[in-house]
Amino acid sequence: MTERVFIVDEDIHVREFLYELISEVGFFALTLPGGRQALDRLKNERPSLIIIDHTSGEYSGIPLAQKIREFDKDVKIIMLGTEPQKEALAPQIKEMNISAYLKKDFDDPEIIKAILSVLKQESFIKPAGEKKWGRVLIVDDEVENCEMVNSFLSRRGFEVDTASSGEECLDKIRHSPFDVILLDITMDGMDGLLTLKRIKDYDPKIKVIMVTALQNKDILAESKAIGACDYLIKPFNLGILESSLISVFLSKEKKI
Repeated sequence: MTERVFIVDEDIHVREFLYELISEVGFFALTLPGGRQALDRLKNERPSLIIIDHTSGEYSGIPLAQKIREFDKDVKIIMLGTEPQKEALAPQIKEMNISAYLKKDFDDPEIIKAILSVLKQESFIKPAGEKKWGRVLIVDDEVENCEMVNSFLSRRGFEVDTASSGEECLDKIRHSPFDVILLDITMDGMDGLLTLKRIKDYDPKIKVIMVTALQNKDILAESKAIGACDYLIKPFNLGILESSLISVFLSKEKKI
């Protein structure tokens, strides 16, 4: 049975965006314009996740979360609002066991990744073969790691190629288009940051996710400044990698 997600928001554009996102990753999305309708549905069914807006009113935000908890103490809840609201509501967010409070900024792939991460705690994304996400180039001089990631992503609906160096990466992108590059930072020859710069010089539209065992804030900041869209620390969970990639693909496809 397909897992269900309730999307509760007065803004029809938000409902439309989230409907497409949730449907895209294989869940059944049910849109509701208000909290009263959501509570009526909860009397008869239990979704995997409820996404609600934080606005004022008896049937929105924290008051709605409190009413949801009267029906179901365990269903996952994501609340959408602003950063100042998040800080002010921190105690109530914890008390209501809200899985995530996210800034309502759908141009930021981080919000998509965060929603996918919460869904991942249930059964997550469509089986391999149902969705083709796009072309990914893995750049890593560790052969075993390259093969493992290649095998996983190929099964999950990505078209994958590999390169063992920055030089090989640059040669491949000149001869074939890629949507996303997974780029290791520490490699023989040209390092990952220099490779990133060369990629962006060649085509600024290519999305690049940096992959490294180095937990270094300065390197993270430099990679972001050059143009990386995300940064994963080895060893990483393959599900987190998948969430990161899908968030990039969906943020490219959908704009609110």
